Amino acid sequence: MSAAISTLYQLLENMQVNCRWFDAGHRISKLSQSQWQQFENGQIAYPHPYLKQAYLGLAFWPEDDQRKQNVQLWCLRFPLDEQGKLDLASRDQFLKHLLIALSSNLEAAKKDEQLTAVLEGNPYVFKPSEEKQANLHAIVSQQLKQPHSAFMSTVLEYFAKPEGDDWQQLGIQGLADLACRWQDYQNEICAAIANLPSPVLSSFCHCLEHHAINGLVADALLLRLKSTIEDSDAKAEQIALMRGISFCQDATRVEKALNLVLSSPVIMDVEMLVSLSSRCSEQLVSDKYALVFLEHLAAAGDDVFAAVVQELLFQAPLRETLLRFIRSPDRSEALSQAIGHLFSQPKPQAATENKAVEQKH
Repeated sequence: MSAAISTLYQLLENMQVNCRWFDAGHRISKLSQSQWQQFENGQIAYPHPYLKQAYLGLAFWPEDDQRKQNVQLWCLRFPLDEQGKLDLASRDQFLKHLLIALSSNLEAAKKDEQLTAVLEGNPYVFKPSEEKQANLHAIVSQQLKQPHSAFMSTVLEYFAKPEGDDWQQLGIQGLADLACRWQDYQNEICAAIANLPSPVLSSFCHCLEHHAINGLVADALLLRLKSTIEDSDAKAEQIALMRGISFCQDATRVEKALNLVLSSPVIMDVEMLVSLSSRCSEQLVSDKYALVFLEHLAAAGDDVFAAVVQELLFQAPLRETLLRFIRSPDRSEALSQAIGHLFSQPKPQAATENKAVEQKH
């Protein structure tokens, strides 16, 4: 590796590019330059770990590209150590691969034709799902004040009159772009939610979960959730609605949705449990919900319980509170057995179980 370049921050400076960092794990959110530098220097834990890794979106463009016409987006993931901090050896290996591919020609890195090639074979690059990729593009475009895609106009037309099978022509990019701009179109969104076909609503909720919606939009989603909560054939829609509400600005709306879900049959669905643990972890690790949620997790089986709880324990802000409930004398026999299994299993098995939860996610 070049002695002159020992960090990604230095590499990007030498490339003379502007950049934006995004967390691309459970929920896409912007990371400040200060957060990234402190994380890369090993000073802080990663704020939003997912399966003990940092999933990242890096958008960058040449400093002289004032119109941002050549924005590039890299999706990277790095393992974290036991403290949730960057595994520096992995970062160094990534840089080594990258600098060899570039042949230290940093100017070439800014040319479109070079970028795909330099990442080929790099073990720290990941390909997001189509849904995650669409939302990343939408959020990056909005952050950089670029126009939305042409697909959003088609989505708006459909939302104005959601009838027939026209929804099959809608693109996920258009839904992601609209979710990004929910504040500008909240009346149209609220009017459409009650009548959207389940597949469209579910896809749109998967986009909304990345945005701090207000009470007006959340209430429309809550009404739809209440109307379907007892329908055993609508589990996918119920899970999607919970995800769509989960980042609402008003915590009371999130609690209303949690109360509905925790008292309905869908709470027995593993996908719902995993979704709740990743989107509503702060609410669930509280006096009101923790033991109830842990009991439901225990009922889902030892493997699911172990994988989900390990993921929650890896998040430093939640660890002490969660451990207090794990030690609670009020826990059931089933919960005690699940906890016993969790702390007796070998680490390789835990990693395998995390893989299973990742597939559910």
